[in-house]
Amino acid sequence: MIVDCHVHVAAQLTGFWEPLRFGKVRDRGQVRQVFPPSFDPPASLPEMLIGYMDQVGVDRAHLVQHHLYGDQNSVVLDAIQRWPDRFVGFAYLGPLDQPDATTRLKRLIDGGMTGLKVELGSTRRLRPSFRFDGPAESRVWSTLNVLGRPLVLDLNGGTAEDTGAVRRLVERYPRIQVTICHVGGPDDEEWQERALLARHPRVWTDLAALPIFFNPEEEYPYPKCRERVRWAVENLGVDKVMWGTDYPSLLNRGTYLQLLDFVRRHCDFLSPAERAAILGQNAVRFVE
Repeated sequence: MIVDCHVHVAAQLTGFWEPLRFGKVRDRGQVRQVFPPSFDPPASLPEMLIGYMDQVGVDRAHLVQHHLYGDQNSVVLDAIQRWPDRFVGFAYLGPLDQPDATTRLKRLIDGGMTGLKVELGSTRRLRPSFRFDGPAESRVWSTLNVLGRPLVLDLNGGTAEDTGAVRRLVERYPRIQVTICHVGGPDDEEWQERALLARHPRVWTDLAALPIFFNPEEEYPYPKCRERVRWAVENLGVDKVMWGTDYPSLLNRGTYLQLLDFVRRHCDFLSPAERAAILGQNAVRFVE
């Protein structure tokens, strides 16, 4: 079983990224090549994702969301209903301070979502006062705890205060399992502390987007990324690390096969059993 635990789908970009042509978007007045030029107009249909998965032998993918893509709840729900054996879905709630946030979360989970995804950066763009220990946010975590559903957190750019608040969140809500995306994120003063949250028995991490966090000229098989995988295994435990890509934007840094094979074939410090755990078994356990 191979599981990509971090991918994005979008029938149409409705968030901060304004779609242009040939994989380009405009955000804050700047034009960026977010997707490969073949994604025209820029979007990420589930049918295309299945094509990539089938091509390289990926069995399942976790569909996660944030506000760069916009609210894609309907697309995710449709995908998991059409292909229940291929997709697991995580809900999107926006800034989390709306009066009906907990009601919407329950409705989305009743509709088939497995849990909730929150990305700190785009959430704070929507609501600068967002806090992991704020009263509105705590109502959402409490609901998730009652439901016993997992939470996926992208803490890129987060502060020591954010890391401490997430640590308290994990302790306060014993029925929530958490993934810290991107092994804590790009190099900054806090990335290790964010990643080390996964030492907690109910916290995991994923390997998504690593090839864009280091030297952009670094080519496959991404030696610095492999060292980050080694660091995660040695410091967090092999049972806490899940393979993920951040598809489709990472197709600008390598083929889907290369994003898989830098772990499957080139992390030669992993035993076959450890490789199997990272490539799929841990992701299955996370959503059980």
